Amino acid sequence: MKKFNKLTIFLIPIGIAVNVVGGQLAVLLKLPVFLDSIGTFVVGALCGGVPGALVGLGCGLINAISLPTLLPYTIIGVLFGFLGSFLAKKQMFSKFWKAPVNGVIIAIISTCIAVPITAILYGGFVGTGASVIVTTLMAAGWDVLPATFVSELSSELIDKIICLIIIFFVLKAMPARFVVKLPNGKHFIKEEQ
Repeated sequence: MKKFNKLTIFLIPIGIAVNVVGGQLAVLLKLPVFLDSIGTFVVGALCGGVPGALVGLGCGLINAISLPTLLPYTIIGVLFGFLGSFLAKKQMFSKFWKAPVNGVIIAIISTCIAVPITAILYGGFVGTGASVIVTTLMAAGWDVLPATFVSELSSELIDKIICLIIIFFVLKAMPARFVVKLPNGKHFIKEEQ
């Protein structure tokens, strides 16, 4: 793990704030998306896996204050920090078409982790907008596990594709003189030359 520079330390709470605002907005409006991973991926992409994971962890703990059922999902946020760094190193933020592809891949990974948590711990109902989908499918005769899988995957696909497109534009909008000061900045400067 490289030593954190001051700018990295400064960006961690900003990433947490972006996530918390997005996550709380989605919960309050009962949206079938989460919007709580933008800060994690941006910090992970620019600063590395550990700072990104710290953003995911911080966001998960803060969101769990208002909705404790979200606490077990913190592990997904931590994973997203490392994925953000991995994707940056593989130049997966370099072209717009890669954003939806990243979104689909990340949605599948996230769904595979979230479904057992949602189905086993909560019977498919977490208290977010995605619970509406589970309720509808179970009322139609589906079992908990397939209803939860369909609900999670549909919510994750929408959420992660939207988030990764936003993240692409956020990263592209950052000036090179700022990005170059960050640990993973070289992965973004190279592509612009």
